[in-house]
Amino acid sequence: MIDRNSRYAKSAVLHLTDAEGREIAYLDRRIIPDSPRIAARIAVEDGDRLDLIAHRAYGDARQSWRVMDANPDPEPLTLADTPGRRLGLTQPGEA
Repeated sequence: MIDRNSRYAKSAVLHLTDAEGREIAYLDRRIIPDSPRIAARIAVEDGDRLDLIAHRAYGDARQSWRVMDANPDPEPLTLADTPGRRLGLTQPGEA
């Protein structure tokens, strides 16, 4: 069961049969949009982390994946390293 707020909530459950005939369930790939729709912006504060930003923005620290999706970066864990940086936020419910 996948939580409705999970980044994988809309992913299809696929099945594979292995060489011994066992069925293995797995989640389809989640494609991150090339151009996410930015609904708002939030400023990074001193000492911030992505979970703290997600909690301020969405009321749920587990939604940090939304901040990362809205701000494509080769090093997403550094998004909160610069106080004053303005990060884009997607609308809740968009994945």
